[in-house]
Amino acid sequence: MPHFYVNPKDINNNIFTISGEQFHYLSNVRRFSVDDEINVFDGLGNCYKGKITSVDKKNIVGVILSSKTFVKPEKELILYTAIPKGERFDWLIEKASEIGVAKIVPVKYLRSVVTDLSPNKLERYKKISISASSQSWRADIMEIENPISFSDAVEKVSKNKNTLNILPYESEENNKIISVLQRTEKENKIKNINVFIGPEGGFTDAEIDLALKNNFKIVTLGKNILRTETAAIVAASFATAEE
Repeated sequence: MPHFYVNPKDINNNIFTISGEQFHYLSNVRRFSVDDEINVFDGLGNCYKGKITSVDKKNIVGVILSSKTFVKPEKELILYTAIPKGERFDWLIEKASEIGVAKIVPVKYLRSVVTDLSPNKLERYKKISISASSQSWRADIMEIENPISFSDAVEKVSKNKNTLNILPYESEENNKIISVLQRTEKENKIKNINVFIGPEGGFTDAEIDLALKNNFKIVTLGKNILRTETAAIVAASFATAEE
C-alpha cells in the first residue's frame, strides 16, 4: 500500500487533507479516488492507515482508520558532511534518508568547493528527504540544516555526552567503524553517532589535529579513495550495522 506524507497541521480529528504537489501526484498521476485506502505519515513519527472520502479539484480528504507510532533507533546518526557538487548531493540526501540517518549538517571545510546553500536549494532538498521517507516507509523526515564551519561543528558535538564522533580519513589504515563502536559500547552507552565526511580535496592537517584534540575517532573505510557522497553512505551504513 502506498505511503504518503501529510503535513501535521492537515491532520485533525481523525481527518486528513492532502493538497498541493502531493494532491496532484495522488489524484492525477496515481489516480486515487474515493474509498481507496492509503498509508500516510506526519513526519513526526506517526503512521496512519486511511481511507479517501472525497476528491475535488484541489484536495483529497480522508478518514484515519488506525495509527501506529514509529519506534526510533536506539542511536541517532547525524552526518556532518561536505557538500558534493550538483546532483550528487541530491543522491546523498536520498540514500541517507533511506538508511535511517536522522539529520544532515552540511559542513564548510577548508578545502570545500561548495560552501553555501540557497533557501531554494534547502527547500528542494527537504522535498527529496520527504520523498525518500515515503519510498522507504519512514514515519519521520530526515532534517537538513544550514551549512556551518568545521570548527563550529566540532565545538557543537564536543559538548554532547554519550556521543561518538567518527571521522573517516584516508591515512588511517586499521581502525574500522564497527570495531570502534564495539570498543566504545563496552565503556559507556552511546546515544548519538556523528559521522564527519570531508571534501574530495581531503581534510587538512589542522582539521585532523582539531578532531583528535576533541577525542574524535579516526577510522578507515577501506583501501579505495571514495567520493564524498559515497563515503557518507558507506560510513553511515557501517555505523548503523549493529542496530
